[in-house]
Amino acid sequence: MSKNTNRILVPVGFSEQSITALTHAISIAQKTNSEITLLSVIEDAGLFSRLFGSEVEKHEERMKEEATKKLEELIEANSGSGVRMNHMTAKGTVYSEISEVADMLDVDLVVMGTTGKPNNVRGSVVGSNTYRVVNNVKPPVMTIPGGETPRPIKRIIFPLVLDRRSREKVGPALHYARIFGAEIRIVGVSRSKEEAKKLQLNLNQTMKFIADAGTKVEGEIIRDEGKGVAEATLEYSHKENGDLLIIMEEGDQGIFRLRSSDVEKILYGSKMPVMSVTPSKAKYENQFSNF
Repeated sequence: MSKNTNRILVPVGFSEQSITALTHAISIAQKTNSEITLLSVIEDAGLFSRLFGSEVEKHEERMKEEATKKLEELIEANSGSGVRMNHMTAKGTVYSEISEVADMLDVDLVVMGTTGKPNNVRGSVVGSNTYRVVNNVKPPVMTIPGGETPRPIKRIIFPLVLDRRSREKVGPALHYARIFGAEIRIVGVSRSKEEAKKLQLNLNQTMKFIADAGTKVEGEIIRDEGKGVAEATLEYSHKENGDLLIIMEEGDQGIFRLRSSDVEKILYGSKMPVMSVTPSKAKYENQFSNF
């Protein structure tokens, strides 16, 4: 690993959800000997800044001072955790600043809260900070739903898709299962008998791969029953009392190769934390190397 410190980025809006996200991040940091950076983004005033000039600048400066004070208070409140923490503020678009800071600090993980489906989104995730962060940030992003009470991650739900490279995608799930000391529950959602047969072959191979690696694993193939892959996966995850749902993102192909509306259903419909991962062999060979 070229850097000496594992780092987790936690964007903080000082809402209940972001504070809960920090609690999750602290738990992970304790297991991985990571340092946490708290980030508060002051949204750019844009047109108002050009219209009102110095008054807007003064307001933004006050907001920065207030955010800095709150970040320092958060760090002090969690000083007994044994986790190293620092903070920073940035001005601009929320998802863009999170992405830039994640790159600048070369973070290993982003943990952020989400309040659920935005009220101003009509059949699309355009404008959703959560979705945009997931699609713009390179490291894994763990989103924590509103009202989520932090609990130990003992069961990871891992959806299986038809792909010749499916075994390569098991790496991240296996990686985090080891960190949390969790079992992996694999689920394949089929839309036909033919698809079910192919999924079963993938499932058998994947389960053997995970079991041979020393991690407890179970799996099954279910029918979507007209619900769609995203809805069926969420229903299964909640029924099986999953603690973390890991979904894989592959650049332009998207998560699960689903439409944006389906990605939104996963991110905002889950009652448990969701980790969105872009597989990278080099990243996972080195990630949390001190663990």
